[in-house]
Amino acid sequence: MRVVFCFFLLLLFQNLRAQCDSNYRPVVFIHGFLASGDTWSNAVQYLQQAGYCKNRLYAFDWNSVGGNAKQNEQLLSQFIKQVKKETGAEQIDLVGHSAGGALARGYLKDSTHANNIGRYVHIGSRKWTESYSWFSNERCLNIFSTGDRVAGTAAGNVEGASNLALTEEDHYQVATSTTALKAILDFLQPDKTRLTIPLKRSNQVEIAGKAVILGDNTLMKGALVNIYAIKRHNGTRKPKSIKNLHTSEKGTWGPVLLQAGLPYEIELIPSEPKKRKISYFFNSFEQDDPLVYLRGFPEGNRISSLLGKIPEEENQSALVVYAATSAMVGGRDSVTVNQFPICSRELTPASRTVITSFVFDDGDGISSGKPLKQFVAAPFIGGVDRILPAGKGKKYQIYYNGKLLTIPAVPSKDRIILAVLN
Repeated sequence: MRVVFCFFLLLLFQNLRAQCDSNYRPVVFIHGFLASGDTWSNAVQYLQQAGYCKNRLYAFDWNSVGGNAKQNEQLLSQFIKQVKKETGAEQIDLVGHSAGGALARGYLKDSTHANNIGRYVHIGSRKWTESYSWFSNERCLNIFSTGDRVAGTAAGNVEGASNLALTEEDHYQVATSTTALKAILDFLQPDKTRLTIPLKRSNQVEIAGKAVILGDNTLMKGALVNIYAIKRHNGTRKPKSIKNLHTSEKGTWGPVLLQAGLPYEIELIPSEPKKRKISYFFNSFEQDDPLVYLRGFPEGNRISSLLGKIPEEENQSALVVYAATSAMVGGRDSVTVNQFPICSRELTPASRTVITSFVFDDGDGISSGKPLKQFVAAPFIGGVDRILPAGKGKKYQIYYNGKLLTIPAVPSKDRIILAVLN
């Protein structure tokens, strides 16, 4: 009887997940500077729960550290045309965050382009002062925050638009917080009776994503993605990998079914032998997530000059701590690695909006705990000078606002270890 009950429960779960409104306009999300499509992981999950079909939600990846505005607008235009073709929709809704907001407004400046857009959401980006007659401000939602130290005073109320003024949210939280997501949903679908889909009615979740180069979002084709269940107490791999797969010509991988609530390691091995392996560690997956991004390190640009100093040692680890939905703000957040802080007013002041922090020895053999010099002026990136001994049996316990993630102390010569904080 128990088996039969579980079968019908799974059937019910699948039917609930299948219920969605295909009449909703597709949504195209545009990330900001140095970011990728996973900026919108929270938004996609939230909208799917509110009744959006998964094939109506799209993330546009673009080169935010190079190229030019005209080229980026052309690529966005091509992407929107493809979305319309795939969905059969006459119009789509557009959402832009930070530099993605500037790209979106550039797209809307063209009246022909604007005909493709139903509504537009502008988040954490510079306010505009003119209203296009072909796309009035009444069709726009503008979200900003006094806690956003990146957009700062350049953001603010836009006359004629729907404005949401937040107070505490940082530059990433304006796009990921529940308050912002509810406002986006209410604006895009003001007259809909919404179907609420349960967050989880099964012990399985479906994840998928993309492998790209940090910064320019160049696709990593043919990269190997190995997924391992890991032991919660020390982060080491369980005997058998869950899945081994290669990225497609579009850099995509998955979908893969995993057990909800358990920690995982996802190892990225680039197709080019000389490029460094990176292991991503996740405390758990609680919902389906189609935007799990894995980033390889770039070569030949301004970002690569910062990352070229990461050591490759047999007896030391190189750790990256990535906060997926908000900045790490000294005085607000608590982030420690084996009880030493990597988030403080000196290391991660609110003014710097540090999303990613690198932890390794600067080469002098002394753990000063001071900021790594090469990252001091880098946007969204910080670093801490700290020796991380590597070796069998060693581990790193990372506490983030009360949550714990334990990962193994792997030698940096073997691979870089990256902790994803949610």
